[in-house]
Amino acid sequence: MDGIKEESIGKNAAALLEKIHSLWVEKYRPKNINELAASKEIKRFLTKAIADQDIPHILLHGKPGTGKNSIVNIIINNINCSKLIINASEERGIDTIRDKVMAFANSSAWGNKLKIIVLNEADGLNYVAQDSLRELMETSSKYCRFILTCNSINKINEAIRSRCVEFETHVEPLDAAKRLVEILEAENVEFDEDYIIAVVKKYNCDLRKIINESQKLYNTYGKLTRSILESDLADHYDKLFDDIFLKTATVKDIANATKKYIFDESIYTSLKDYFVKKYEDLPDAIIIIAEYAYKSRIVLDKDLAFLSCILELKEVINSKP
Repeated sequence: MDGIKEESIGKNAAALLEKIHSLWVEKYRPKNINELAASKEIKRFLTKAIADQDIPHILLHGKPGTGKNSIVNIIINNINCSKLIINASEERGIDTIRDKVMAFANSSAWGNKLKIIVLNEADGLNYVAQDSLRELMETSSKYCRFILTCNSINKINEAIRSRCVEFETHVEPLDAAKRLVEILEAENVEFDEDYIIAVVKKYNCDLRKIINESQKLYNTYGKLTRSILESDLADHYDKLFDDIFLKTATVKDIANATKKYIFDESIYTSLKDYFVKKYEDLPDAIIIIAEYAYKSRIVLDKDLAFLSCILELKEVINSKP
């Protein structure tokens, strides 16, 4: 029996891994400095840090989709270290700093191995937590380094900023275009040059958005052209939602219908617009959509999250007097 359970667990893990790797943004996440769409300054810094096997405290700030997490991954995967990674927007209080961060920072350094603590979305930390973190960054600096990422630099304590090397992340249009072309060629996707120029301009060099949008359009149309990009996908979404909510459908039917649309959280915005137009007397539906839009940012199985959202919305519609 134990052998059967282990085999089942192995198959489930493999299926989940395959699902994650079907997303281009994860499949082609940069593994080395050459693949990174970043400034020359950041690349020079990373090259020296990896050669020295050491880093100072680092604060990365910039718009979403500009490579903050990719930079972090390259550091922790190429420097021999033990690491602690925390989403500070989820764990934002003093308890997190005291119970997790402080405990890890003050633990014994095995074989003088560097310890790296990553606080993603550090602008979510409250004032008390940031104040405690400031002191910890000094007292634990012999073997411990901190990497903080954030979108809003103004929400970071000045005392913390003064203890970090700061980098503002951004992606140049040429670098975004080059990276997208590499991905499309690796996936054998038919595309034209005008599409590349238009999609980079439309999403203002948000590389994650560019990649996700390209995958979504390719899954819908089988190729990528400027005319496809400029067409309005709202009609496609409305038809999809009509099929789901206005017709009788099994869970399997819904899963098959939605599968190719869930690579981008913007579908939740379209879902909200649809309910505002068609079901304005169901305010609870908007709350449900908002909750799942938030969850979709932090879960691995986005298909499952979206399917759960749809099923919950159908229950709300069916219970309508």
